[in-house]
Amino acid sequence: MYQDINQQLDEAQQKMFRRDKLSAMLSELRGQQKEAIQRETELKNTLEKEMRDVDQLEAKSMTHLFYSVLGKLGEQVEKEQREALAAKLKYDQTVKEAEQLTQQIQQLEEEFVQYRDSQETYERLFAMKKEHMLNSHSATGEQILMLTEELGRAKNNQSEIDEAIQAGEAVCNHIDSALNSLESAEGWGTWDLLGGGLVSDLMKHSHIDDAKGEADEIQQKLSQFRAELADVRIQNDIHFETDGFGKFADFFFDGLIADWCMQSRIAESKDSFENVRSQVNSVLAKLINMKSMERDRIEGILKRINDMIINA
Repeated sequence: MYQDINQQLDEAQQKMFRRDKLSAMLSELRGQQKEAIQRETELKNTLEKEMRDVDQLEAKSMTHLFYSVLGKLGEQVEKEQREALAAKLKYDQTVKEAEQLTQQIQQLEEEFVQYRDSQETYERLFAMKKEHMLNSHSATGEQILMLTEELGRAKNNQSEIDEAIQAGEAVCNHIDSALNSLESAEGWGTWDLLGGGLVSDLMKHSHIDDAKGEADEIQQKLSQFRAELADVRIQNDIHFETDGFGKFADFFFDGLIADWCMQSRIAESKDSFENVRSQVNSVLAKLINMKSMERDRIEGILKRINDMIINA
């Protein structure tokens, strides 16, 4: 009897859910974009300062003369160059992050326009069906209608939780790859300390480069993970600790560039990745628990609907 309008209602509800998801994701991504632009400005200033420090030491300045007299000019120049390189890497990474966020926001804004009227359409169809059911003097029919709407929300929430879980697992996969690269670099670094020579040094740096590439990828995946979390409808008082996600690469770059040869720096970089993985796993555990609760909720609603139909 209501097959056509049920199909229209379902389609309208899915569009409405998609619109709500896009709205939440856009809000989160715009916040990330604002932070990235602010950090980009700060890092640009830092980079310019570090470059001035290098230029000052390399020029015939009083600073140049001071370190020359002390016999430590080469050491100080190398230190300033390392700091400038670290600043350049962090600045480039932040510029890339800001560009990716701008692109994501533009794509989602274009999609959002398609669902602008979805809620009005859904409410109109829902009111139409409700009126038909009330006119048929069926109290059971109205209860089923309300439960069907609740069922749609529960199924959508379960879908959003699944997408957030997938995004979090993607982060962990890239962290595992980065840790493998750093462990390989650590192994070659040990061999290098034992006199491994040029080959071991080249292999160590190759694995460090791989880890740096994974760090860039992890930043992007973390951004997507945070955006997915923005639309998860939390049924309980669960707080996700994601504030520290966005800055972990700074510690990675600082630790990596401070001294290419020191094994302790590679270990510190591993700690940075493992810390983020621990946070992500903590959030994933909560999401998996929420998914189980949502599944039980769906089963309960379906049972109530079936019981009403059987007993009507």
